[in-house]
Amino acid sequence: MITRRRLLGATAAAAAVPTAGCSGALGEDTDGSADDPDGVRLDELSIQNAHDSEHRIQLAVETDDEMLHLGAYDLDDEGERTIEGAWTDTPGSYRVHVTLDDGAVRTAGIVDSVGSEASCARVLVRIGTDGELGIWTGANCGPDADDGDLGSV
Repeated sequence: MITRRRLLGATAAAAAVPTAGCSGALGEDTDGSADDPDGVRLDELSIQNAHDSEHRIQLAVETDDEMLHLGAYDLDDEGERTIEGAWTDTPGSYRVHVTLDDGAVRTAGIVDSVGSEASCARVLVRIGTDGELGIWTGANCGPDADDGDLGSV
């Protein structure tokens, strides 16, 4: 089981890697800054398990040099949950770090994945039917947003 200290250490190590010019692919750390210093607002952050087994997701959300959220979530098969935080009100250069079942820490820079022209983003951390972890993002926010608008990072 990954402890809070170990996840923080791994997150800090991932964030310390020089990443200028990285493309924001899942597993590559990006600085999240793109061309917009104000960043984007995270309208929604959800985790979902579509696999037929229970899994644990450890999730960290950071912006600049500040850790905003750190939590571990046990999801039953077909389980899902929305994660609330200050990121819904305040734009920033957010990065989401995710660990599935004590695996490697994977990181996605949100501004890099939705583009610097977006004012908000939605993020879905999903365990697929095959048991594999994926991070999906989209810039279509609000009550009319549709999961079909999300793209894989």
